[in-house]
Order: sequence, then structure tokens, then C-alpha cells
Amino acid sequence: MRYINFKLIVFLAFLLQINKTTAQFVPCERSYTVFYNPLLQKIKGLADFNGNVILGKSSDILPLNGTSFAPNRQELIKHNGKMYLFLAQTGFIFQMSEPLGDSVVFSKIDNTININYNISCTNFIYKDQIYNYGGYGFWNKYGHVRKYNKTDKEWDIQPTNIGVFSADYYDWFSPTEGRLYVPFQKMENKALKDPKFKDGGFDYSSYYLDIQTFDWVKLGKLSKELIKLIDEKSNYGHIPHDNGRFFIINDEAYLFDYGHNQIYKSKKADLNQFFIRNSSDVTIFFYKGTFYKYQPRLQNFTTWDIHSNDLQLLNFPIWGNDYTNLIFVLAIFLVIIMILLFIWLFKQSVKKKIEQAQLKVLKTKTVNQAFTETEISLIQLLIKANSAKQNVEIAEINRVLGIKDKNLGLQKKVRSDVINAINDKYIFITQGENNLIASVRKEDDKRFYEYFIVSTEVKAAQKLIEKN
Repeated sequence: MRYINFKLIVFLAFLLQINKTTAQFVPCERSYTVFYNPLLQKIKGLADFNGNVILGKSSDILPLNGTSFAPNRQELIKHNGKMYLFLAQTGFIFQMSEPLGDSVVFSKIDNTININYNISCTNFIYKDQIYNYGGYGFWNKYGHVRKYNKTDKEWDIQPTNIGVFSADYYDWFSPTEGRLYVPFQKMENKALKDPKFKDGGFDYSSYYLDIQTFDWVKLGKLSKELIKLIDEKSNYGHIPHDNGRFFIINDEAYLFDYGHNQIYKSKKADLNQFFIRNSSDVTIFFYKGTFYKYQPRLQNFTTWDIHSNDLQLLNFPIWGNDYTNLIFVLAIFLVIIMILLFIWLFKQSVKKKIEQAQLKVLKTKTVNQAFTETEISLIQLLIKANSAKQNVEIAEINRVLGIKDKNLGLQKKVRSDVINAINDKYIFITQGENNLIASVRKEDDKRFYEYFIVSTEVKAAQKLIEKN
């Protein structure tokens, strides 16, 4: 029994030892002395070349087999004559020494501890400052901009005005402009139920990050034609270019020229095939119109020249004007205008109804009470004269008004006051513009006037007199 128990203990200890070994984290070294191969020589020899070169696994420079970082891709970046090697998913930075004979030393210049928080991030250098942007890790995609702190040898978060998420390989940094272009965003957060984030939905707003101010500037919105092209892709790959990136979509090559907001399509089938064959596990970079493909087994390069007549400019841009906010503002403004117009029309309608009701009451009251007996007598005299097609002289008016024996001054004043009162009341009652009584000079003696009722107002006057 003791023998059996001893064997069981030994077996369990063996299993634990195996698990401990396979789960052990194996770090990389702080420096590596490697062969100064033709790839490093070529990039170092291009004095005015500044850019990134993502290495195919067969072209790895750091010998990381046996460490926990053996699967991680390696990326070369040259800036102002200095050569750096970035290890994907880690934030590790190695700087290359000047060559000594046929070898160079890559020394680790950072003290990074955290890893797997920046998978597929975009690394770039601007004015000797090292940055990276975006990436994902721990079930979440990030829109962070991180800056390498040369003092602490760690990565610091660089605050920006807003958060813009990465579009994976569609992001591109322009070293001449100091701009990081993000043509659209890929939203991904596995911790949220919203399918927009859980399934990696897209926001097609286009931005660039101004590295001088660290403000995201909105460029517009991805063009409808490009959205359709991206959504219909059956295969995909990307190749670097000085003005942006070549993308392989549906077995055809498209150059996204970010600086000029233009898209070019390859017109040559053999150029498409070149990109398709060299879209994975290949070390390739672009320099002054030529693609250089490194062949690690042969330790040499094959090249492919790109000519302007190889590409066709498409009739749609990468991004266009985004009228979403404008349409939203205009819609709100239109709604406000419609509401105000409705309120105004409603008030006018209510006001008109009130006025009409008041006017109706006022008219009824006015018709019955407005004209005095003397005024009615004068109106009847004028209507009768109108029927005989005659005018009424001053003496007859004075008689009706009961002032024939008064002095001339008083007669004139009373006549004027009564006729003006009649005309004012008539205009108010009818809501018109015409006086009821008018005057004209006598033909045989221009010193005197004759009075008459306006012909167009006779019928209205008759009705008023009848009601009154």
C-alpha cells in the first residue's frame, strides 16, 4: 500500500512539474547581437528613408525562439538615421547600434512590464518622439495615444480632445504632415451587450490626429462608394506606400492616398498578382516609386516599380462632407420654425375670431345706436337726392341740421362736424375705406359747395338706415 501511495505522489508531482514548466513566462534578453543582414544594410543605406517596415516571420531579426515572444511580429522603424525594432503586443523597443563588422546590437531601451494591451497598434515616430495608437486587448479596442517616456522608459497616455477608435490596418501616419489618419472607426467592446460594439460595428466618420496639438480633427464621412467596396470585400491585404496604403480588395489593388483624399485602382493584372502573392509573411517596403521585397533565404531583394499609368484615379474620394450634423441642426431649426409658425397662425386665428366676434357685436350695436336722428335725416336727404341724380346745396343741409338761422361761421362748423362724424362712423361700421358723404364746388359759383352721397356706397347706406 505504501509503495502504491508513493508512486501516486511521484506521478502527481511529475504532472505539477510539467504544468509549471509549460505555464512559465520566459522573458527576452535586454540586448541581442545579430547579423547585419542585407535588409538592415539596405534600410540603413537609404539616407532619406523614414518609415515603418513590418517583418514577415521568416525575416525576424531578434532571435526570440525559446522565449514567450517567439510568435510576436517584429517591426522596424527608421527615423532620422536611427533604427528601432518594435515587438508587437508588448511595447518593447530595441534600438540598433552602429554596425561593427558584420554584426549590430539591438538594445532594449524601455522598461515595459504590461503586455497584450496594444495588439495591432500603430507605431510611429514624429520629431524624435515615439508614439503608438490604438490596438486592442482584454476584450476591448482602444483609441488611446501612448507616448514613450524617455526618462522613465515607460509608456504614458497622451490626452486628446476626443476618443477615436482604430480601424486596424486602415490607420496611416504621415511623417511629413504630422498627422495620423483614421478613415473610419471599428467599435469593439466584448463587455457590452450592444451589437455595435460586441460584433465590431463601424463608425464611418473620418478623422486625423494633429500631432502638434493632439486634437482629433473631423474630415468628413467615408464615401458611400468606398463603404460599399469595403463591405463587399472577399479577401483583404495591405501594403505600405509613401502616400498611404495599398489594399487588396476582391483580388484587386487599391491605393488609398490619404494626403490627397483620393483612391486609385490598379489597371494591371500582374500588379494585382504581385500584391496578392506578397500580402502575408513577407517583408516589403516602398521607396521612391519602387517596392522592395526582401528574400531572407537568398539574402537579396526583388523590386517592382509603380508608374503613374499603372493606376486609375477613381471618381469618389476616401471621405466626403459629413452633412449629418448640418441636417440634424436644419431639422431642429425647421421644427422650431414650424412650431413658431403654428403658434403664430393659431394666435392669428384666435385673434381674428375674437375680433370678428367683437366686430359683430360692435356693428350690431353701432348700427342701432351710432347715428343720431339729425345724422339719419341728412343721410336720407342725400339718398333721396342721389335717386333724383342731384346734389344737395348748403341751404338744404342747414335746414335739416337746424342751423339755417345761425351765423355763417357756426353753420360751417356744424356742417363739417356732422359730415365728418357720419363718415368716421360709416368707415368703422363697414370696415371699408370710402367716405359716405362727399362734396364738390358748384358749377355756377365756385365759392360754394354741393354735397352728395358716394354712388358706390348708396346701397350700404340704405341698409344701415333701414337697420338703424
